[in-house]
Amino acid sequence: MRAKQEQNPVQVRYWRVNGRQGYDLRIVSPKASVADYIAAVEGLDRSLLYRPYTDGDCLGCDHCCGGRLPLTSIDLLILQEGLYELTDKKLSLPQLLTKYCRVRVQGRAVDITLRTDGEGYCIFLEPNLRRCRIYKYRPLICRTYFCCPLTRRAGDLRETIVNRGEDELVRYWLSLQNVIPAGVRRYDWGPTPFTGCGDFAEVSLQSLCPPELWRQLKYCEKKHGG
Repeated sequence: MRAKQEQNPVQVRYWRVNGRQGYDLRIVSPKASVADYIAAVEGLDRSLLYRPYTDGDCLGCDHCCGGRLPLTSIDLLILQEGLYELTDKKLSLPQLLTKYCRVRVQGRAVDITLRTDGEGYCIFLEPNLRRCRIYKYRPLICRTYFCCPLTRRAGDLRETIVNRGEDELVRYWLSLQNVIPAGVRRYDWGPTPFTGCGDFAEVSLQSLCPPELWRQLKYCEKKHGG
């Protein structure tokens, strides 16, 4: 695992955040992609992190399965594949949006998330075992969440990726609408770095990041915290 991490253009660094052991990120190549970011975060050694909700084993812990679960455009494609494996039914993307997603419109804002049950938990969470039924195909927001501290730049990167990916999904959803909801302006949702991409490896981190965030991630200090 260590060798793979060192070869990844997105490198994780264990970092003290407000006195607790968390992580930071450093980007070492302009070719780094969202897939590289996911691989870096998924490669974290959980035993080295301060995690207030679990002792390191996520099985049976549903803390991250409640609340808002925004989706990116690529998540929808992955969900399509996962549901085909789960149900043996090939649903179209519009069908997925209708059956498994929730679209909220408030003024000019549009938010697309996974549906939740009556208790506010993801509909793919098994009620009894508290395990995800589509774990291999879970969205980016789930794959990159750890209940541990992280530096501001690491948090800003995650938020940027999720938001720009959701922007692309909103753009797709609007293209399906015969009538645009009142207050929403289609031209607010132009092409994004996710446009035309079917895999996270195709989305460049540099194209997603505002210049200042990119500078912080690429040229942050090399010494380890704590």
